[in-house]
Amino acid sequence: MDNLKIQGTILTPDSGEAYTAALKRNSDLSSLPAKYVVQPAVYEDIPPVLAYATSQTPPIEIAVKGGGAHSSTWASSDGGIVIDLSKLNKVTLAEDKQSITVQGGAYWGDVYEVTSKAKVDVVGSPLWFVGVGGFTLGGGFGPLTAEHGTAVDNLISATVVLADGRIVRASHNEEPDLFWAIRGGGGQFGVVVEFVFKTHPPAGPISSGILAFPGTEIDKILAIIPEWKKTQTPRERFTMNFSRPAPHFKPSIAILPTVLHDADGSRAQAVFAPFRDGEVKPVLDKVGTVPDMLAASHAADASLATAPRRLAIRGTMFSDFFPELLKTVWDRWVAFTETSEEVRGSAVLWDLTVPDKMAEVPSDATALKRMPYYWMAVQGRSTTDASVQACKDFTESVVELVRKKNAELSGRDIGWFLNMCQGHEKPEDVFGDNYTRLRKVKAKYDPKKVWSKGIVIEPLVN
Repeated sequence: MDNLKIQGTILTPDSGEAYTAALKRNSDLSSLPAKYVVQPAVYEDIPPVLAYATSQTPPIEIAVKGGGAHSSTWASSDGGIVIDLSKLNKVTLAEDKQSITVQGGAYWGDVYEVTSKAKVDVVGSPLWFVGVGGFTLGGGFGPLTAEHGTAVDNLISATVVLADGRIVRASHNEEPDLFWAIRGGGGQFGVVVEFVFKTHPPAGPISSGILAFPGTEIDKILAIIPEWKKTQTPRERFTMNFSRPAPHFKPSIAILPTVLHDADGSRAQAVFAPFRDGEVKPVLDKVGTVPDMLAASHAADASLATAPRRLAIRGTMFSDFFPELLKTVWDRWVAFTETSEEVRGSAVLWDLTVPDKMAEVPSDATALKRMPYYWMAVQGRSTTDASVQACKDFTESVVELVRKKNAELSGRDIGWFLNMCQGHEKPEDVFGDNYTRLRKVKAKYDPKKVWSKGIVIEPLVN
């Protein structure tokens, strides 16, 4: 490795603070001690690294790190090589402002810095620190999805470094099989070093904030949601959190609204009136307008800054906001977070974004599973090493409960949500009917399984 002639940086444990900083992830549970961390400066730095790793006996494991927000170890390697794309974070808006080119190591905050100044928007993450690469390859559900579809629905093309060292452009007309696969199939086909997305007119001003309720109101809140959904439009969505905020740490429900194109905040006031003016009253009502996604993506900064960093996340999809389903999870969460102060930072998130636009796309048009569904996530947060396993067990038990209960109530088993998996889930349950084609694409572009982190797709030779 030391003899590779690349323009970027190669870090080892002997590199001191630079190496330690390169191992840092959003969750402390996601970091593993790599033998080498390679930070490419140009796309051409990557093929020599792949050639070296694959020429060893046995081949050296390769992991790719974009933003590092996932709570698994997919972007880390114990004794292997991490290709850290952090130096490849350039964002370039086209002169006609109809598209934006984003390198694979960029955060969504880097993108929003550019779109904010240019007065355009792009389908991205609700949080600035999420990496563009992992978010997009898993499908990409964000605040603009109800209006414009997922991130992969807005992807025009991508530049991919393949396992054999070739650097190719993938689009509808170039490497179409590869383009199909990376739109929802994850990082199993190469290192995506560049994305080109469609842009849209600005979604701002955006109303956002928090409506918080005591846990004693859970039944009333859950009764409001089905009626509220009947008049919901693509302009408004919310995330509902089950959490225990300081200083009293009592079970609470937080509704975090997002209302697009809301210049004076009046739409947010009207739309969320059922959560203010009926039988329930929020104990905290702080909703205001921000100019754009740059500001909105920083809304959670204060709360995340103090959250325990031993974080295990699991999540899945569900068909509808069945009160019975949510109440069952509520009871399970309350009981778990009462067991110890060490785990009371754990939370459950439910995303309520109109799924119609995403589901309009034919099921075989991209690797992303298509049907009307919502997503939820369980955050197991521990303050001590001793409580980590309990949080991991809790997150796994809850998502399994949601999948089973949702299937009972809806008559449909949706499976797992790729970006909220941990790696041991069955690929058939993640990709559904698209798995066979993904296996064929894997055989074409990565027959030796150089990319073996995450939900591993087994090559299928025709």
